[in-house]
Amino acid sequence: MKAKIAKSDHKFVFSKIYSDSFHLLEAAEIITNASSACELSVLGKTNILNSAQNKGQINTGIAIKDHLSKITKEVMECDYFYNPEIGYIFIIGPLTSIFLNDLEGKSLGAISVGPYGILRGLGISHKQTISHIKALKKGGYLMIVRGYDDDLDILENILRTKACHIHERNSQFVH
Repeated sequence: MKAKIAKSDHKFVFSKIYSDSFHLLEAAEIITNASSACELSVLGKTNILNSAQNKGQINTGIAIKDHLSKITKEVMECDYFYNPEIGYIFIIGPLTSIFLNDLEGKSLGAISVGPYGILRGLGISHKQTISHIKALKKGGYLMIVRGYDDDLDILENILRTKACHIHERNSQFVH
């Protein structure tokens, strides 16, 4: 008789700002290798909407999407929107449809308080959300990982040993 390990039904969300795409992609690879059950999304500020002008630059949304697609071995959704508080933002991953959800002719992310509301709706604290938005304005990259709480401790321990600490952990459970 084999013992069954019950998978937790509780979901978690954690988020982290990275100041450069190298460390963002390094952490994304570690997370993907540790747990295929997690959903990974990335937001970043960009001044360029035409990726053909800056082909090969890692800081463009398309280049990061291509790297993430290679890492995850999945086709990642990617799109852009303009937010009056932050500027042009790219969004990659499963949260793309939420940020681009149409609300009276505008995408939700394009509304002034849209990113704040979405991040709060995911369960990210007020303090962290404000910090994340400030970092996005300054050109940081926001990684949001969603999954089951059974994976949280495993991912956090792996990231610690690989020197990619989750300094701004958000372990509020979203049911």
